[in-house]
Amino acid sequence: MLLENTTAVVTGIGPGMGRDISLSLAREGADIVLVGRSDRHMPSVAAEVEALGRRAICIQADVSSADDCHRVADQVWNDVGPLDILVNSAFHAGRMEPFADADLSKWHRPMDINYFGTLQMTQALLPALRAAGEQRNDARIIMVNTMSVHHIEANHGSYAGSKAALGAVTKTLALELGRDHIRVNSVHPGYIWGESVRIYFEMQAAERGDDVSWQTVYDERAAETALGYLPDSAEISGAVVFFASRLSSCITGTSLPVNAGHWMTPSA
Repeated sequence: MLLENTTAVVTGIGPGMGRDISLSLAREGADIVLVGRSDRHMPSVAAEVEALGRRAICIQADVSSADDCHRVADQVWNDVGPLDILVNSAFHAGRMEPFADADLSKWHRPMDINYFGTLQMTQALLPALRAAGEQRNDARIIMVNTMSVHHIEANHGSYAGSKAALGAVTKTLALELGRDHIRVNSVHPGYIWGESVRIYFEMQAAERGDDVSWQTVYDERAAETALGYLPDSAEISGAVVFFASRLSSCITGTSLPVNAGHWMTPSA
């Protein structure tokens, strides 16, 4: 197994990306510390992790709270010790609105979670990550970012702006933490197919009229990808496993599009 004898903290535990990342890491041998703002889904995800033969620890915490982040770090250090992997998956979807009419005071929340919250959690867990780096010569931080920072769409400014800031600082962290044997990379999904995206497509279809269905919108978006479909979070989590494993031991500061070829990095 790729991640045998490792422990990972995964933030943003819910029914989608956080769950699937946790299960993918557990299948490869990692024990999982599940961090979620709500405890609604954590018990069931923990049960699935344990069914795979791995240890699961649940911590209810809000990444936008510095006190919560330090509480998570204290519990990780007491229960786990050195931390091999941190996956920052917690996010806020922002507000779907044009900039000209926006109440910018409400753009603080996605910034507080997607940018400052992610950094608070990362900073709080640095001692445990540095200990793993010192002992094992490899600790890993993986940021879950978004295609929205590359493929710009109208009305997504609050979300894309917060994630673009995270994308820039991810490379700074990679440069600064490399000396501690900590690798820092990010995955950039596009549309993540699931219930929330289907509802979003239903809203778009309704705006266009009764003769348009969510399937029509799906087909249009899928046709924009090289592979002709929208991947789900279980597929995307494979890229997280890659960055979490020693298969990527010499890779840091990299942002990997994971979007079925919806947006591709420009040629050098």
